Amino acid sequence: SSPRKTYHHGDLRKVLLDAARAEISAHGAQGLSMASLARRAGVAQSAPYRHFSDREDLLAAVATDGFERFTQVLLEAASNGDDVTALKRMAIAYLAFGEKNVELYRLMFASGLVPGAASDSALKRAATASFQPLLDRVTASDPKSSLMSAHVRWGQLHGLVMLKADGFIDDLVEALVNTISF
Repeated sequence: SSPRKTYHHGDLRKVLLDAARAEISAHGAQGLSMASLARRAGVAQSAPYRHFSDREDLLAAVATDGFERFTQVLLEAASNGDDVTALKRMAIAYLAFGEKNVELYRLMFASGLVPGAASDSALKRAATASFQPLLDRVTASDPKSSLMSAHVRWGQLHGLVMLKADGFIDDLVEALVNTISF
């Protein structure tokens, strides 16, 4: 029998997600199409549709993965030291993640994907879970703190990430954290 003449990816979904992350990192999510993704992954134009119903489904999967990685970064920062400085370490990790992953961060927080996601979707669950480490740490550091206090800190961090990403500030991550009370 003759050898098979087709190429098969072992995990096409992972290859497509990796290609989408690379495209988003290089050019932002707005220019990503299923056809450009297929080209980047080296597969037929129809191949992405075997794993994602459409572009929005693909972007939701990339954002979900981004939120899961973001949550892990925050949890690791919180656990790498004493409780007194845990919130500051998380703030530094938050800003560093946003700075290192600007376009992914924009997709996660500024694309409208999360507000439009179904309440039981993986994306909505991952986005909600990404806020929990900050909320837990804020209430652990000051039991009288409220949800509003955690939202204010989140807003400060988010604002700093976006201001830096858009070129309004040039400060280093740790210098930014030192300017706000954590």
